[in-house]
Amino acid sequence: MTHPTPEAAAIRAALAATPEAALEDIAAAAGVPPGAVLDHLPAGEVTLVPGAAFVDVMRDLAGWGEVTVVLNTGPVILEAKGAVPLGRLGHGFYNLHGAPIGGHFRAEACARIAFVSRRFMGIETHSVQFHTAEGACMFKVYLGRDAERRMHPDQIARFLALRDRLAAPATA
Repeated sequence: MTHPTPEAAAIRAALAATPEAALEDIAAAAGVPPGAVLDHLPAGEVTLVPGAAFVDVMRDLAGWGEVTVVLNTGPVILEAKGAVPLGRLGHGFYNLHGAPIGGHFRAEACARIAFVSRRFMGIETHSVQFHTAEGACMFKVYLGRDAERRMHPDQIARFLALRDRLAAPATA
């Protein structure tokens, strides 16, 4: 029988104490980076794919319509709602030139991408999260919602299709 590491035990305890908290809050309670929490989420809540899919994912996101991009640094949670613009690689970055969502992302810094489906603050969510090799979350993209706070069915379908396509084993 293997014994859980102190890190794993701390993550499981933090998840049990606040199962619907932000992954950053769970990570802080366990003393680990947010990416470490991904490995301990309950079955069905996360699908991980290699960061090499960064550009593919970003290009797909550009067709989803209004989403919420979140950057959670701990003391700041920054949100931008809008459509992800189609970007392009240049000068070592994946560049988005749009409003309100724009910026420059070092695609090679993304070690893994998490497709996360879990309850957060009492509601179901789906998000695509981009993590560094050190476990830091670069940013997250949450599916948009209508006036009644329901996720858009077409975005749910796009999320599931992209997740399943990227998670499928490569065939020769």
